[in-house]
Amino acid sequence: MVSLFTYQSYKSKYIHINMNDQNNNLLAALPRRSRRLATIIPASHWISMGYSEEDARLMEKLQSDIKTYCDGELSSDEAEVILRGRNIDMLPHHDMMLPHWKKLFKTLNNRTSEYIKLSISGIHLPVSVLDIVFTTLQQPVILKKLVLCGVGLGIDGSMMLSSFIKNNAIEYLCIGSDPIEDLSVATALSDALNNHPTLQLVAFARVGLSNNTNILEIILEGCQTIKTVTICFEKFESDSIDILAGFIHSDHPVQTLKLKQVNLSDSDTLTLACALKKNTKLKELDLIRNYGITDEGEKALLNAMYDPTNMGSIVDSNHTCVAYTYDIINRSVLSRRPPLEIEVLGINIDDDMSIQRKIREKVLLALCGYGPNMELFDLSHFNDLPLQLMPRVLELIQKHFDARTRRSNEMQLEKDALSRLFHTLRGWELPLLFENLNTPAPDDNVASGKRKRRKTRRY
Repeated sequence: MVSLFTYQSYKSKYIHINMNDQNNNLLAALPRRSRRLATIIPASHWISMGYSEEDARLMEKLQSDIKTYCDGELSSDEAEVILRGRNIDMLPHHDMMLPHWKKLFKTLNNRTSEYIKLSISGIHLPVSVLDIVFTTLQQPVILKKLVLCGVGLGIDGSMMLSSFIKNNAIEYLCIGSDPIEDLSVATALSDALNNHPTLQLVAFARVGLSNNTNILEIILEGCQTIKTVTICFEKFESDSIDILAGFIHSDHPVQTLKLKQVNLSDSDTLTLACALKKNTKLKELDLIRNYGITDEGEKALLNAMYDPTNMGSIVDSNHTCVAYTYDIINRSVLSRRPPLEIEVLGINIDDDMSIQRKIREKVLLALCGYGPNMELFDLSHFNDLPLQLMPRVLELIQKHFDARTRRSNEMQLEKDALSRLFHTLRGWELPLLFENLNTPAPDDNVASGKRKRRKTRRY
């Protein structure tokens, strides 16, 4: 706690200083005790300097949190620093905080833990602070995770961030609420992300990627080798959707693409679904909280993963990605989805199943009447199938429904399976299978009215 004498000293020195005057040499006027972080400047002093009560309380809390981390909270194998300011807008910076920032990042640089996770949100970080951050956290320090949301990066700060990313073994990066409006910034950031040796996840939230298609395209070029790419809280229009569809169609090594709350409609979803059919690398397309997507858009996504129009359309469907607009982890939500959709998601999500087997499973779904409207599959293209393969087809269908019956434990499912199987086989135009199987083949001589004389053996 600050002594009365120390507090009066602060008050007498800084009561006349305007909080917006960042160019004054305030650091030199700080008492030595503050430089050593032996004390925390109280909220009452920030109020006397013109801060609001809320901001003053947040400034005191920020110092307290930094002091807590510096006093021994960073000794674990994965040191995690989380500092939060305002929920909306930014907590203003003051140069009186520079000693605290220096102490924090010096501590991080000297820590014994193997990795660092750093998350700062709602706190203004001017170039003077960012210089401390990025200069201190250089290798061999391993900054595993970096989250900067609403810190006022600006052009200079973004350039510093890009340089830091390019030269450090970071794995997780999230940038939020700091618009990317300059082409040079987008290019520098894209260059830093491109072919990064360790970066696994990149997330952009409220950075204005929907405002400029050129910037969106540049950023996506840098994300081509990132395992997980997340974009959220944007308002994409048709031209931006075309760029996103092109990114999916190009079949980059990206495994997870999350487009959360980005203003997608049914027509946008159809565009993305068409591109998804050409993609073999993507494992997850997350379109959660796009409230413009209706049943029509969801059917388009399902059709991209399972198109039972004909045998060729099944083969050409996407067999590696699960595309959804809802929380697939929530069992109660998943239980309300159509059974066909759950079946298809289960097939696509199974990494242990080969593509050939996934295609076979989807063909079986179609053979047994699991189309979009539960209609029977058009079997006319099987008319020339050799009869010798029929037992194999029946065996596969039987295995499929045996597995389904064991999973569901419902007798009705087995009855439905047998019914569909009967109608499927009856609709299959194989005369040799259903006609004349119990009738001897007609003799040509009998058919012509001639009897063949029985030969007698002579002795």
